[in-house]
Amino acid sequence: MRQLNGRAAEEFGGWEQLTIRRVPRTYRRGTLIYSPSQPADDLLLLSGGQIGLHLISDEGRALTIRVVEPGQLFGQIALAGAGTYDTFAEALAPVTVYHLPRSDMQLLIARDPALGMDLLEDLMRHRQAVSHLFDEVAFKSVPARLATLLLGMAQSEGGAQAARLPRRSHRQLAERINAYRETVTKVINQFRAAHLLEIDSSFITLLNPRGLEELAQG
Repeated sequence: MRQLNGRAAEEFGGWEQLTIRRVPRTYRRGTLIYSPSQPADDLLLLSGGQIGLHLISDEGRALTIRVVEPGQLFGQIALAGAGTYDTFAEALAPVTVYHLPRSDMQLLIARDPALGMDLLEDLMRHRQAVSHLFDEVAFKSVPARLATLLLGMAQSEGGAQAARLPRRSHRQLAERINAYRETVTKVINQFRAAHLLEIDSSFITLLNPRGLEELAQG
């Protein structure tokens, strides 16, 4: 896939050809873009904001399996013609989204097989990330899962030695690692006491990434 620079790379992530002659839609924070009850008719491309992809357990607990960033696709199940979406997609902030109808995508892929390969690779990366998350939830403790999550967030922000991350609420972090909010609050307090991180009104700063890496192995 052709690499872009600057704003285009952030906004479209190399998928700019999919947006030609399309008008994006905007959604307010908290809006459900789709749910498992809706027909999976569109592939979607996020060009601004953040989208959380959630699963809901029978007990009503949410597990955030992925946070979609600008330039990333979501709703890939539409390409499989699977009937309905397989997650809840929620706007975590005001968002701008391109809706890409499955019928249009099929025509584009027929004309450009390389695009089809790019989409397949993107789908595989998504599936691998979800599989890795389920392995983490099944086999790691809450401190290990939280440390892994924070390190992953740091990597996506550029991997600085003392990474500074946009703050997330304890509920949002809990949903990312399938834990109770109260448990995450307790673990965060332990991390702060151990000088692994600092939190202010806007940021989470990782003070000791090496220490978090050791915890993440547990």
